[in-house]
Amino acid sequence: MVHEEEFYDYVYKIFYSFAEVKPQDAGIIFSRTTYPVLESIQNPMMVVPVPKLVNEKYVFEGMVFENTPEDRKNMWSLFLATIYHLSSHAATSPYSKYEKWVKRKTPDTCWQVIDFIEDILADRYLYHKNKEIWQNIDKMGKHILENIKVRDKRMLAGNSGTVFQTICNNSAVASARDEIIQNIGKAGFEEKLLSIATFLYKNRESIKKVTLPFQDHHKRSWSPKIEQDGLNFEPFGIFAEQIEKLDYHWENNQWLKRKILRRYSKYLKGLNFDSIIIPIGDLKAYEEIKLRTMPMLRRIRQQIRMVSNLVDDPKIDQIGYIDMQMAIQAVASEGVTTDIFERDELRRGEEAWVILIDKSASMQLRFDKLQEFTVAVSESANELTGKQDAWALYSFDNNFYVIKDFKERYNQETRARIGDIKQGGLSLLPDGLELAARILMDDPRERKFIFVITDGHPSGYDKIHEAFSKTVKKTEISGITLIGIGITKAVTKKFKNSARATDLKELVVKFITAYKTAAASDM
Repeated sequence: MVHEEEFYDYVYKIFYSFAEVKPQDAGIIFSRTTYPVLESIQNPMMVVPVPKLVNEKYVFEGMVFENTPEDRKNMWSLFLATIYHLSSHAATSPYSKYEKWVKRKTPDTCWQVIDFIEDILADRYLYHKNKEIWQNIDKMGKHILENIKVRDKRMLAGNSGTVFQTICNNSAVASARDEIIQNIGKAGFEEKLLSIATFLYKNRESIKKVTLPFQDHHKRSWSPKIEQDGLNFEPFGIFAEQIEKLDYHWENNQWLKRKILRRYSKYLKGLNFDSIIIPIGDLKAYEEIKLRTMPMLRRIRQQIRMVSNLVDDPKIDQIGYIDMQMAIQAVASEGVTTDIFERDELRRGEEAWVILIDKSASMQLRFDKLQEFTVAVSESANELTGKQDAWALYSFDNNFYVIKDFKERYNQETRARIGDIKQGGLSLLPDGLELAARILMDDPRERKFIFVITDGHPSGYDKIHEAFSKTVKKTEISGITLIGIGITKAVTKKFKNSARATDLKELVVKFITAYKTAAASDM
């Protein structure tokens, strides 16, 4: 059974639906950073902190929260305010407009000016998009500022009112703020903003402000030092409902991850991996990669749609179960064939696939389309099997990365992990194969496959080449079909079933050929 793990999907849904943008156009990633971070004007990436459990308490955005329903409510209030604040920026702020303006200026002061302008625009968007959510966040902002005033009266002495009023502490700056609001949506608005930015840069002392915990910072940092006890917030309406869902989905998400890590830890005995990691991921990078491979993926979907067409107008000799290897080969060759359907009498027992990606530094030197290949294979497996628990995806260097476990859905969270695959490090190839084999040996399904994408050059410890050869032989006689896929002759020499090619499309075709050969010999 595939467990639903919806936390990150739920967060992505809130972020992108509220901003009305697509993942490839606005990137958010989750990190151990203390505060939300907006990086780079040229290609802005929004970094969202996630709660960290330290000594049985949660630490988030400089505050500590007890692991109780009440304190988690306060923590998720901050988290949700962060998501909406950054989402409003994604909706209103093409930061590239400042690219020329920032030249030959002090970076910190530029960000101070840009934040002043863009926070006004984000606040207006938030207010008009959903006033109730705006009221929740504005109330939180006031509460945080009041707390800061108590701690340091000098910082905000004499200031009160809304969050944005605290930064407008002279008439010139207030006038600039009013001018920004009055010109929203009018012709020449971008030029007007840059003119105001120049004015504010010259009057930088007038726009110094407190950056609230849920507002974007511009440098990543994290410290286990706890700054203060968490504050008590009183969310209401849809904001409060979403907080309840966040808490529920987070608990389920963390429970599943703990279960996965415990299960994998028992397979580590005698292996040389530093650790097992479940990466958080980069959905924007995944979507960009998917766009580059879209022609191939589109042909896959065309093959899938043939199933319903044949059901509507059935011909007995054309209906059966999808033959995966022939379907994908038809896609790769851009052909159309109804032979993608197996006859019922040829259908075998259920299959379990492990796709194992060598992302070591040596692979990077030989093949620079690893992510594209991984996307193509993953989308193919998911589209054509129709069973999300039929396949798992892992990568390795000197660590072992769980990209998609058998018990996980192929959702935005797991897709984002593909976007986070970065090549580098050692190649503990025999250890990766052994760990994959141990996982499959505990799987009750009849037919088991390991597809390992590698250059066949392990590295990391003495006698690793001997260990590699022994592991390949051990796996091949265990009843698991092992298929090596790569771009060097070493792959064809080391694996009984193999595919070798020099470019992405050819490698996909060779991958299918190798699978067909292995599947035929297994029948």
